Amino acid sequence: MTTLDERTDIGHRTSLQRLLDPRSIAVVGASATVTKRGYQAVRSLRESGFAYPVYPVNPKGGRLLGFEVYPAINQLPFGIDVALIAVPGAAVPAALRECAAVGIAAAVVLANGFAEVGSTGADLDEALAAAIAETGIRVVGPNTSGTLNVSSGANLVGLPNVPKGPISVVAQSGNMLLSLVNDNNVTKGPGFHAYVGLGNQADVRYDECLTELARQPETGVVAVHCEGFVDGRAFLTAAAAVVPDTPIVMLRGGRSEVGRRTAQSHTGSIAGSDAVATAVLRQAGVELVDRSDELAVVAGALATCRPIEPGRKVVILSDGGGHATLAADALAARGIELARLTAQTQRELRILLGDAAAVGNPVDVAGATDADPRVFAAAAEVLMRDPHVGLVLIIGLYGGYHLRFDPGLRELEDATADRLLGLAAEHGLPLLIQSCYAGADIANHDRLRAGGVPVLASIDHAVRVVAALDRRGRVLSGADDHAGLRLPLPAPQGAGTGRIAGTGLLGEPAARRVLADAGIDTGGWTFARTVEEVVAAVAGYGRSCALKVVSPQVVHKSDVGGVRLDVTAADAADAARAIIDSVTGAVPGAEIDGLVVAPMAEPGIELLVGATRDPIFGPVVAFGSGGVLVEALRDVTFRAAPCTEREAGEMIDETVAARLLDGYRTLPAVDRHELARFLVRLGDVVAAHPEIVELDLNPVIATGSRIVPVDVRIVLSESSSGDQCE
Repeated sequence: MTTLDERTDIGHRTSLQRLLDPRSIAVVGASATVTKRGYQAVRSLRESGFAYPVYPVNPKGGRLLGFEVYPAINQLPFGIDVALIAVPGAAVPAALRECAAVGIAAAVVLANGFAEVGSTGADLDEALAAAIAETGIRVVGPNTSGTLNVSSGANLVGLPNVPKGPISVVAQSGNMLLSLVNDNNVTKGPGFHAYVGLGNQADVRYDECLTELARQPETGVVAVHCEGFVDGRAFLTAAAAVVPDTPIVMLRGGRSEVGRRTAQSHTGSIAGSDAVATAVLRQAGVELVDRSDELAVVAGALATCRPIEPGRKVVILSDGGGHATLAADALAARGIELARLTAQTQRELRILLGDAAAVGNPVDVAGATDADPRVFAAAAEVLMRDPHVGLVLIIGLYGGYHLRFDPGLRELEDATADRLLGLAAEHGLPLLIQSCYAGADIANHDRLRAGGVPVLASIDHAVRVVAALDRRGRVLSGADDHAGLRLPLPAPQGAGTGRIAGTGLLGEPAARRVLADAGIDTGGWTFARTVEEVVAAVAGYGRSCALKVVSPQVVHKSDVGGVRLDVTAADAADAARAIIDSVTGAVPGAEIDGLVVAPMAEPGIELLVGATRDPIFGPVVAFGSGGVLVEALRDVTFRAAPCTEREAGEMIDETVAARLLDGYRTLPAVDRHELARFLVRLGDVVAAHPEIVELDLNPVIATGSRIVPVDVRIVLSESSSGDQCE
């Protein structure tokens, strides 16, 4: 058996590194038939300039496109990096075992008919999983479009003429790569470094690709298309580690109910709650886009542009009021503030642009550039000196003046491009240009793009890029705690130790003790087993109380008459008996363990605070408007747990409920820091106890620094193992 040349460097690279940057490739199922992937793969490797060994495998042997064809896998040289498996699904497990036997590190499996087809593919899926587990070979797919390394020419996708650049892509759909490349070409974006089509994620996952691609110096950004994670928690961990150095942009599929059904049939993935996913991905620093045509544009800009420095704002420099107004409206819709220019800046602009110009923000040159486009550079210089300006957005016709007005303006526009690049570098500020002529073949636009300044035709695209640069700046401003994520999980402080006994709904007294053990105040309360104990407890508090039934058969107490409010010592006995009669009547056979007696809460703001164990992302904390407004407002946001106090504060700020916390009208002000600490402690509880699948405190009454849950509901997993979703 032959051995690969030393240049393959087998011993110094992991299997995943060899997969994503191969130095030798076998094509199992190579074919002389032009329409088959086994032929197209060999042709693509040759035409893409792959400079390393290629080993086609076909029982007929011979030669194919100048390469020697090996009749069997077991006759290949030992230690090839990657095998492209272009054989029917039923033959894949055996092929993987043969590949592993000759030291092949990884495989790209094209075949479909696995998990994505449902139960009919279950047996084949199990056979594939067994082969992977048995051999340790790393597998991309099945049902994958392939992998691509533009820098080396390792083209196992077959898409020709992919421009080289800083964008690396991880997706579940080959059509997404085609879409991204086309969008990049249309907008004349910076190009691509690598692509991984994960398919069904039988082995290699998003988080692994994210980590490895970010390590490669050619990657300036990772663009992700996702229909569902196998391990969302691992992705959050990887993203949180990668984002300070490498931006991540994501387009998600399967966000709607219809989309989730489609995603499941397409890739075998199961998409989780969109609200949870959106919140925790943003928490990890991921830039989420909503439209397919935004992914390439935003990714390209984040790979080449400086972010906006926090505290600085955007200025619009336009040669037309209509476009300027549209841009200002679009920025406002995304919550992006325009810079308030200093009086000195406005005076200098007035001198430069004349009396007809608008020198506030937006700045409208009012025709001053028609005869001399260099005025754009002069105005940009004035604006970049303003301490409030963090980005200059040029809107209108720039770059196309020589086409619109006078060919003689071309040299002036070229000189302006060079000056703008110099100014951006000198002041360390991002510059972005929207031009009606961005689609034309214009040298000064190409010069700007080569210098890291996007030139876009669409105002909407330009504004979306500004929003991404603004958020990128805010993410990086706290690079040591950039998203608040404390992942992987630390040992939560004060959250109690050991597994909570029981399964299903935990009785409220036990649930309150769980929180108390974690240092969370649940207010005064007493568990009374008899009517007499209820009366004594109410009398002992010396004030009106709430009574709540404790029964393993009752989840929603109010629905069955299991709650009485404003109960005094005089009517406590009657109220307790009424609760028991109502519950036993509504739920025949219900076991009444007793009643919780708690003093009525002081007036305050009703909040929803809770936690759940998301099937994709693991433990998450929820916060929003509580009480009777929960269903009406659906004002709730989420964070992966455990989270930091900073992250909890940002979580609070996202909600409508936040508007009430500072003493709105007659409502009491709430200590936001104490509320944030409350959320952190709750996150620690659910993170420390994987057996908790749901923790609901609704409502929580907040007033001043007092954050007291009125009701405490904990649901434990039915499994006794308590395995955590990570």
